[in-house]
Amino acid sequence: MSSERSLIGSVYERKTSTAQSLPSPRFAKTPGSGFPAVQHRSKSAFARAKEEEKSSSNVRSTAVPLVIPTSPVKQPRPRDLEVDSHTADVAMRQQISEENERRVANMTEEEREQERREVLEQLGSGAGDLLERIRAARSRNTTKAPAIAEGMLVKNEQAPEVSCEIPIVSLLPGLATRRSLSRVKSLEDFGKRAPPILVKSSTRPSSPSKASRQLRFAALTPADVYVYESAPVSPKRKAIALPPPPDAPDSSIVSLGTFKENGLPRKRPLSPTTPKGDDRPEQKVTDDKSEPEEGTPEYIRRRYFPNVPADNPSVSWMKPSSSNSEPVLLRFDLTGAPIPAEISAALPSHLGLHHHADGDHAGYTFDDIFLLSRSTVPAQRTTMLNILVGIARRLGMQARDPHYADRISELQGKEEELRKRILAAGLSAMIEKGGVGVRAIEVVWECVVGWDALFDAGRAELDLAPAIMSTLQVPDFLTRATELFTQVYLPSESLAQLLSIVYRLSQESITIAESIMKTPGLLPALIQTFLFTPISPPSDTPLPNPVALQCLTVLASSSRTNALALCEPADALLRFITMLPPTSPFPESLATNLLIETLRLYATLASYGLYSHIATSAASYFASLFTYIVSSNSRPLKVAWAGLVETWIVCSTDPHHTTPPHDILWSQVTSWGWGAEVLQLRQGITEGQAEVWAAIWSASSAWLEGARVNGIRGGEGERAETLNTIQDGFIKGVEHSIVRTSLEALRAELAQIHDTPLPERYQCLQRIGMHARVLSSVVRLWLACASIANTDAPLGTPPFSLPFAELSSFCAFVVSHSLWSLVTRGVEQAACKHLATFLAYFHRLSRHIPGTSPDLWVAQGVTILERQLPGEEEHAFQILGAILAILTPQFLGAMALPSIWEKGGWSVIKPFLDYTIRPNWEVYIAPSDITPESIMRCTTLRLPSSSSSSSVPDEDRPTGLPLPRVWLTSPIDHLLRSGSSPVFKALPSSWDASEVDVVRASLLLVKATQEILVRYSLSQFAMKRSEMVFTCMKVFMLEHGQQQEYSSPATGDEEEVFRDLIVSKSMSDLLVPFTLGASASSPSSKLPDIDLEQASLPFLGSGTPFYQFYTDFLALYDAISFSHPIFASLLLPPLALTYPIDYRRLLWADFAHVLRTVRTPVDQVIAGDLRDFLYPVEKGEMIGKYVSPVLQGSVDGFLRLITVHHVACNIWPDLRSEEVGPEQEDVAKKLLKMVVEKGDGRAVHEVLRYRQVREETVIYPPACFETSGEWIADRAEFVQQALGSELHERLQGVFYGQ
Repeated sequence: MSSERSLIGSVYERKTSTAQSLPSPRFAKTPGSGFPAVQHRSKSAFARAKEEEKSSSNVRSTAVPLVIPTSPVKQPRPRDLEVDSHTADVAMRQQISEENERRVANMTEEEREQERREVLEQLGSGAGDLLERIRAARSRNTTKAPAIAEGMLVKNEQAPEVSCEIPIVSLLPGLATRRSLSRVKSLEDFGKRAPPILVKSSTRPSSPSKASRQLRFAALTPADVYVYESAPVSPKRKAIALPPPPDAPDSSIVSLGTFKENGLPRKRPLSPTTPKGDDRPEQKVTDDKSEPEEGTPEYIRRRYFPNVPADNPSVSWMKPSSSNSEPVLLRFDLTGAPIPAEISAALPSHLGLHHHADGDHAGYTFDDIFLLSRSTVPAQRTTMLNILVGIARRLGMQARDPHYADRISELQGKEEELRKRILAAGLSAMIEKGGVGVRAIEVVWECVVGWDALFDAGRAELDLAPAIMSTLQVPDFLTRATELFTQVYLPSESLAQLLSIVYRLSQESITIAESIMKTPGLLPALIQTFLFTPISPPSDTPLPNPVALQCLTVLASSSRTNALALCEPADALLRFITMLPPTSPFPESLATNLLIETLRLYATLASYGLYSHIATSAASYFASLFTYIVSSNSRPLKVAWAGLVETWIVCSTDPHHTTPPHDILWSQVTSWGWGAEVLQLRQGITEGQAEVWAAIWSASSAWLEGARVNGIRGGEGERAETLNTIQDGFIKGVEHSIVRTSLEALRAELAQIHDTPLPERYQCLQRIGMHARVLSSVVRLWLACASIANTDAPLGTPPFSLPFAELSSFCAFVVSHSLWSLVTRGVEQAACKHLATFLAYFHRLSRHIPGTSPDLWVAQGVTILERQLPGEEEHAFQILGAILAILTPQFLGAMALPSIWEKGGWSVIKPFLDYTIRPNWEVYIAPSDITPESIMRCTTLRLPSSSSSSSVPDEDRPTGLPLPRVWLTSPIDHLLRSGSSPVFKALPSSWDASEVDVVRASLLLVKATQEILVRYSLSQFAMKRSEMVFTCMKVFMLEHGQQQEYSSPATGDEEEVFRDLIVSKSMSDLLVPFTLGASASSPSSKLPDIDLEQASLPFLGSGTPFYQFYTDFLALYDAISFSHPIFASLLLPPLALTYPIDYRRLLWADFAHVLRTVRTPVDQVIAGDLRDFLYPVEKGEMIGKYVSPVLQGSVDGFLRLITVHHVACNIWPDLRSEEVGPEQEDVAKKLLKMVVEKGDGRAVHEVLRYRQVREETVIYPPACFETSGEWIADRAEFVQQALGSELHERLQGVFYGQ
């Protein structure tokens, strides 16, 4: 029997009856041994399956159930196609079910048992639960069938109930989006291990038949799935704005935008999944006669998502946004230009401006741009960075020019915030390759270089964008720039932009310049990339870039350390000098620029006394260079060459000051004939080349100054040769015209400086500096040609003619000009530095002009000292020494007491004054015209970014210039801080002076200069009232307990400095011009004043308020004053009503017991106008504090006038400036009653008869108590109303003098 079964295998003959024969068991061909039959590999599994299907008579029926329509057939609509598709699917399932039922009915019991075992073998032990879920799913699908096929009748027989053991495969819940996918979950070993994703029986052949081929998926639980953390895109790439911001604000963190969860369009909408157990009613599809228009969101939903409700959030992306409810956001096109809102909604979509969340509006918002600038698609990221380039360019122009035509009004005031965000976006992509990196470098360039106005920052720190430098993270950026310089894939334009960024960073501050020098590999990469190019460059090789030389010059000018480091690569730069522009392999214009920048770099190094040996090593090349320069028409080239020659001449003047010493000698300079060559350069120069004339005159001055030191007979021969060459030109030649033209140009520029728009003001300052250099160089040349040097004697005959009267009047005009209030930043001071140098040179020239008196020369010196800028400290020391030399006892007369000169005179305070000019001796800023002293000592050629701040300690300030008005009182400041003063720590052992000696000398110097300045109508340079008051306050605050040589007859030995008779007399003389009695005749009292809080700021700093100082001052008066009249008068200025009420409350309440000791008369009060203490009238709590001293009679003089005034103004209606209410009227009556009942006769008389009119001149006592008029009757009537008839009768004598 077994051999028979083996013979016929799985082939059965189909019977003619309706019952179909069933397939035989799968291993029907298995031999009797029990092992499967061998299947050869000569045929593929697919071919064998096809042959088996052909040989089998059990062919699946292909008959389709007959569908009879209930209505006439019509052209199907898209909705009908969906219904037909679903109906066909149901009919196919019903056919499969009927076929399965027939096959089961024709099986024998053994065959059914065999199939059951095979099902269990395939599905495992959990087959029962699986079949239950399948039946439930089929039941739900059967329930939905009538609703889906509404309007059509499916004709078919009802299938009988199917046994739960039949493995019917159907759709599982949750897979509605893919109807043709069948899933079977394996339940075997559920929960013990993660089952394989694909399950197949191990007993089936490797190539099953087509009928039995089935894809099955395992049932997974959330525990079977592990989500791995995403790795970063690149290990080298730093995340920007990815971590959440900290709680505390941090300016270094820049946000690139806020991600909106539903802000991006979805490429494929997600179909909703019905959660398990959801009993919501199913949406029914009806045959809607009103079809929506094709292409509308509703049409798309019905066509492609018929089962999704219209209000489902997953299809909300198809709906148009409501323009009325959403705010109109600023949008930009692909060039960074803003798109108006009315145009944004009308632009077509083919312009590429709709690839963002809001597809109805063209253009990209800032959130879109910043989000897409981090896209992983390079083209998209490049496009967004290009938009940021355009936006940054427009914002930069808008920030620089308030009249910019294409301003974006919506971004007004937000430029700096957006600048930081745009810069951060560019920095995050700068290391990327291709177009992304190129555009990112351009973004950074626009934010760093293109944003700010152009400045000549070679001589000053810019310090324009500290917030941007913080965002840039300069050390990290420099490291990345070093890597990019060595990359070959960057185009030359991007490398040039990267170089410009590094150049701009070097201009920002000296600290950043030092960071550039310290960055490993940056300087060699910069030099190799932009300077050491092939001599004969191929066509595809970038040419040398002069910006690299400019960057090296700025780095060298930042510090002596940088300059020393740049001496090594400077040798290779000689290539740009040896190859003159006509013979250079580079274009002539480029070769000329390279030559100019190389000469400037050599001059910068020589300003430190460095690298001057190159003049000897390459003497022949420089000789050839001079020949070319004489014939050249390049003005910058001539200026650069003359500046280099000037610097080398100064180095040779004292070769001991160069590094190394004797790097260049005067004998070498003489043999080269530079003096004659400089004069030869005058040939062919016209009046329009003023800057060339200034360079020639400066170089000639250096030559004559060096000859005075090293030449024969003090350089007489050199001076005579020079004068023979230039004298005629200053009489009627080009030189004469140049000086006149520069004077006129300076007056014109200064006259319009305040009307110049802010963006153009720096260019105006540069023009002022250029013309000022012409004047300073010509005056310097005049002094160098003078036969008598450093003498005060007038000259018999000037070296050459100059317009001395015009120069003198111009100096008087300049020192008093308001230009100096505009020159506060380092770049502005560097532009006007030659103007200060001109004033210093003219002060030396003025002494030689006949008619200049000593006191006029002192007045000029004091004013010019206050106009000196950082770097001109040597000129300031020279002017100070000249002033002190003039102020001798013979000159001062009665002011110069013998006791002051016996202690050393000005030498007692000279160390303190020198320290004020240069507080930090470790910082030496080079002057405009370098000297042998400066090349040895200077530490930097660049000015600090801003003027000295009062909050910075003196020892940390790089310079004390420009000097404040109170700089002459600085010795007193050091006395108050003697324990920490650097001057006291550095005083020589021979210095022996007491506090009294220092105060005496200081006050005498202040008094002498004040009188001289007022005499020549220069009161604006004299100390103001509040400054003088605070100076005297500091004298009273000095430590007491000092044993003095001179004692007071009244008190015996002096214990306090202010009790010294000379000190007290000096303070009284200084304060008298500022009192009310002298205000009519004193010019000083008429000048605009500042309050004491501002006047004390330079000494106290921002950390100590003046109120605290005044509190200590008042407590000291209470303790040690003994009614000192000057001490008492200094308590009064803060009582003015322009000061806060706290000062008045402090004296009238907390220190009320000292009021009786303050007897200062009204005319001795230090004030400019008595109205400052009278108006506005006090009210409230202060009135109660004024009444008591009046009634008690404890105040007198000025304080009594104040109390009577405010009490009377609160009583009498004629003294009030405004109407009052009933409550205030009641207070006035009570106040009057108190005065009448408790006051003595004097108090009652003064309060009742006090008269003052606010709009008229203030009446001083006692006249203010003796006037008469109709107001007396009004007051008498008011007394009758307030106090009654009895008191009215008693007061008649007070009113009418009876």
